[in-house]
Amino acid sequence: MIPHEPRSLGYYAASHWMQGAMVLVVLGSLAMGLLWALGDMKERAEKQVVDLTIRNMRTGMQLAMGEALMHQREREIATWSGGNPVNWLGALPSGYRGECSAEESRGLSGGEWCFERASRELVYRPSRADHLRALLEAGASQCDRLRWRVARVSENVSGSGFVGLRIEPASACQWIVDGR
Repeated sequence: MIPHEPRSLGYYAASHWMQGAMVLVVLGSLAMGLLWALGDMKERAEKQVVDLTIRNMRTGMQLAMGEALMHQREREIATWSGGNPVNWLGALPSGYRGECSAEESRGLSGGEWCFERASRELVYRPSRADHLRALLEAGASQCDRLRWRVARVSENVSGSGFVGLRIEPASACQWIVDGR
């Protein structure tokens, strides 16, 4: 019988370990990049949903104003100022909690809406409020929620009466997603 020499890690065995480690590093880096991109796309989608919801509120308000004008109820439109713009949507937005107090609006978790009774403003808290930035001229120190209100458009200069309503931003915050 021929005695066997003890086995040692040779060049080929060590090179397989190195290849395996490199594959793990590359796959790990790829996975981290994909997770970051997924999070970025998720936030972009959330911002798009909010923008479309506000646009749908504006469209619903314009349709309601048109209907009121057709039925000669112009005076009724003026009473809508400060109202809840969610009333002009066909369905409630996802995460809508209804009317709330100022304290309850501060307690909103990410992705939730409410209509603050005292300020007469619609409030939304994004899932990642750290991407909200104060507008330069406003100088607001804390941005953690977005707000909108239904406001009257200025009276007509000629004195012929009420012009209409608009849904305008009421917060000094801007949602910045990836530098935009």
